[in-house]
This record gives sequence, C-alpha cells and structure tokens, in this order.
Amino acid sequence: MAFLGKIRETVTDTSKMVAQKAKDMAEVTKLNGQISTEEIKIKEAYLAIGKRYFEENMGEVSDAYINDFTIINEAKARISELQEQIKTIKGVFSCPNCGAEVTTESAFCSSCGAKIEAPLHKEESPVVEPTEETKEKNEMKSAEETKDSETSL
Repeated sequence: MAFLGKIRETVTDTSKMVAQKAKDMAEVTKLNGQISTEEIKIKEAYLAIGKRYFEENMGEVSDAYINDFTIINEAKARISELQEQIKTIKGVFSCPNCGAEVTTESAFCSSCGAKIEAPLHKEESPVVEPTEETKEKNEMKSAEETKDSETSL
C-alpha cells in the first residue's frame, strides 16, 4: 500500500506542478500581449513623429534624411501611378469637385452632384484589324488545339 500511496502522491504533485506551469504560461502570454500592445503604441508614435517631420520639412531636408525623403517621394509617386491604373481598369476617375470615384459614363457625380465633363483620356492605341493571313493562322491554331484536346481525352 505504501507503494500505491507514493505513486498517488507523485501523480498529485506532478499534476499540481503541470497546473502551475500552465498558469505561469498563461500569465506570460498575457504579459507578452500587453508588451506587444505597448510596442505598437510606440511604433505608431514614431510613425506619427516621422510623418509630421516629413510634412513639415519637405522643402528643407538635412543631409541625414535626403535618402529617406527620396524613397518616400518615389513611393508616393508610384502609389499614385498604381492607383490611376486601378481606376483605368475599373473604368472610373476622380470627380474634380469632391474627389469621389465616378464612372466614365456618368454625367453627374453621385457623391456631390457636380456636372461631369468627359475625362481626358490618354491617347489610346489604335485598334489593328487582323489581316487575312493572321485570321487563317488563328483558325489553323484553333483547329489544332481542338484536335489536341480531343486526343488527350
């Protein structure tokens, strides 16, 4: 009986130790979460300081910041280009009055009601009609692809 009592005591001690370790791990996880929250606050404050400094000193950049300002300005220009590409794909442009997205077919802005003049489009490349030779090649290629797909089945 002493042997079983010793096993029971060992199991009880081990389970208490495991429970305590689990509590400790939960507490550590909770504290790490709080640390992460505080670190995020610090990063946001640094970003706000940097953004404010950038905006206040756009014209007068000290040598230590020239590279960083250049990177930011180039990235902003690239973002604008990409946003314009997205608008082109979506078939929209910005309302000159309020800046809201307006479809190219709209006569009035759905946001502010301003009359919309047709947007100035960049010169579009002319549509080239396929020649007879190109049409024949495309038909032959299509027939070959159909034949290949039928044989693969």
